[in-house]
Amino acid sequence: MPTQYSSFSQFEPNEPAAIIFIVVFGLLFGAHVWQSWRAKILYMWPLIFATALEFVGYVLREYCIQNRHEKTPYILSQVFVIIAPACLAAVLYMLVGRAILYVGPGYAIIRPSWITPTFVTLDIISIATQGIGSGVIFGDTTSLTRLKVGRVILILGLFIQLVAFVVFLLLAIWFDVKTTRSLRDKVLHLRPFMNAFYTSGALILLRSIYRAIEFLSLDFSTHPATGYFFNVEWAYYVLDALPIALATLIYNIWYPAKYLPKSKKVAISKDEEYTMTHSVPQEERS
Repeated sequence: MPTQYSSFSQFEPNEPAAIIFIVVFGLLFGAHVWQSWRAKILYMWPLIFATALEFVGYVLREYCIQNRHEKTPYILSQVFVIIAPACLAAVLYMLVGRAILYVGPGYAIIRPSWITPTFVTLDIISIATQGIGSGVIFGDTTSLTRLKVGRVILILGLFIQLVAFVVFLLLAIWFDVKTTRSLRDKVLHLRPFMNAFYTSGALILLRSIYRAIEFLSLDFSTHPATGYFFNVEWAYYVLDALPIALATLIYNIWYPAKYLPKSKKVAISKDEEYTMTHSVPQEERS
């Protein structure tokens, strides 16, 4: 007789922690929707989507704590929480791309029109591979071969996300240093925006490194699979839920609309006037 499926076989889940993060991500989601509506901007939608994924993921986690033998909600809860940070990273790509257009594309290593499509495309690939890999790992507990394939796919997605984000971070640092040295007071009002970017980026990196270590260290020689981070729940909340909640909260406090114009056609010129003609070449407007 086949063994009945049971979620959380590696530890006894902490229900109060799940409820706390349902409330946290629910409030963050509501706050970001309201702030975007009030500011009349649309470019924060990836962050709103990421927060919604986190919220639904923890709602499903709480549901699975009460219904241990239902497989699909458990798989979805894990997939949503795993892919949400990649969606959050997408908004960072878009925000820095807008900042480069605002200050002037001459201060960036690559064209602003290449930044968002390139890194968001890598992000989409990362989201897809992480979603597939986590779906296999948390959905199939019997086939050793499938579990190993799922781990490879998931780690590949995490690796793509990590490499892309580190490269992007270096590009952003170059842009930040160059504009600070060249424009000084003209970009001083962007300092809180860039500090928010660095802090949220560090939190996303922390979470991604944790997840990579978690799945790289999985031992499939036993059933179910074992691994320190895989078999303890504190790391799930301290190194995943908390960093992503803080990375999201940062943009509630230092809201990008305070520092960036609504339109990409607004830029800082050398004479401190706001004009597109002097700062951004025609080909970068599209």
